[in-house]
Amino acid sequence: MIYGRIPNLAYLRRSRGVSIVVGMLVIAGLILFFACKDKEKANKVSLVKVGILYPMTGYMADKGRDSADGVSLAVEEINAAGGVMALGGAAIEIILSDTQGQPDIGMKAAERLIHEDRVVAIIGAYQSSVTKKATQVAEQFETPFIVSISIADIITERGFRYTFRLQPKAADYAREQVRFLSELVRLAGYPVKRVALLHENSDFGTSTALSQKKALRDFGMDLVIAVSYEAEGVKDLSHEVSLVLAALPDAILEVTYLNDSILIRRALAAAGSRIPLIDTAGGTVSPEYVEKLGLLADGVLTLTEFSKYVPGGKALNERFRARFGVDITGDSAYAYQAVWVLKDALERAGSTERKKIRSALAATDISKGPHLMLPAERLHFDGQGQNSAARLFISQIRHGELVPVWPPEYATGKVCLKECWKNE
Repeated sequence: MIYGRIPNLAYLRRSRGVSIVVGMLVIAGLILFFACKDKEKANKVSLVKVGILYPMTGYMADKGRDSADGVSLAVEEINAAGGVMALGGAAIEIILSDTQGQPDIGMKAAERLIHEDRVVAIIGAYQSSVTKKATQVAEQFETPFIVSISIADIITERGFRYTFRLQPKAADYAREQVRFLSELVRLAGYPVKRVALLHENSDFGTSTALSQKKALRDFGMDLVIAVSYEAEGVKDLSHEVSLVLAALPDAILEVTYLNDSILIRRALAAAGSRIPLIDTAGGTVSPEYVEKLGLLADGVLTLTEFSKYVPGGKALNERFRARFGVDITGDSAYAYQAVWVLKDALERAGSTERKKIRSALAATDISKGPHLMLPAERLHFDGQGQNSAARLFISQIRHGELVPVWPPEYATGKVCLKECWKNE
């Protein structure tokens, strides 16, 4: 007979249970460890590719270069400061694509950026007609699109989830223009009742003109005539200007690009007109406008989205001028801001996944500080992706400089009207 101790079965069961629990905890710990390692590795990327869509050739090339320069300055400053920290210091890489100012070319360029270059987001595209099509592509393929400049209302009124616009929309431009006209009697002793519209006929001009007509009705002013024209390739606008002057307006609201804005100003001067001319931040804000017109540009009024005279504007303008040799414009300032908005979203997303970046952009809320370069108290997007806090100014060209004259809290000079045309 063999004698021995009978094992305690309850103890064995408990020991086996403890071993299983310990084993499971070890496995769970290993899984968590490697998951954290994988996440850390995923967050460390060397480059973040960003697509840039602007008209770099064609009749809008001046605007494209100006906008692209704003993007370049922001990217250079971000990369020099350590890149995107949440992605291990990843540098931002620009992939610039030329739209040539053509909607279909812009649409195909957006497709290439998304599918071939694998960009995480796109910034662009200046012309509203191009931006409309390019954002449709971005929406289809769930790629964030930050609109730096393009004002047609419809861009953020289609229910798109991936489109975010920094610039005010056409309705905002028109409302501010007409508000300014309504205050000219107080600002310069010049009452305005009869208003003429003169605009190019792309999405930019037509959408703005529609909003201008509504704003004039809202403020009780009379629209005496509306004249449109095709800007691309135009050589002479004397006939269109003569139609406007024959309607005897108190003021003219124009929506232009560079070449046509110059033709209009020359035609008005040839006709001896001293009627106040207010542009919609079009050709008149380009440095070439003053370069080609000289003293003839003095006195022209225009909406502007940015001014080097507003708080913080001087330092940004100095950096821009040191890099590119010219003053910063609203176009380049908004392009510069667009990159910083994307950088802010990348930091909060901690990822290069487009859906996560889109969610971060939708939650953007930048208050005054080093990351808000535009003259506003806050930058955030409403449910349509529109930056509802953006500001606009009226500036007047004085000795080649765009001087803010309205609203009063940002004005650095007073409005002068007929007395400004001393060269005529």
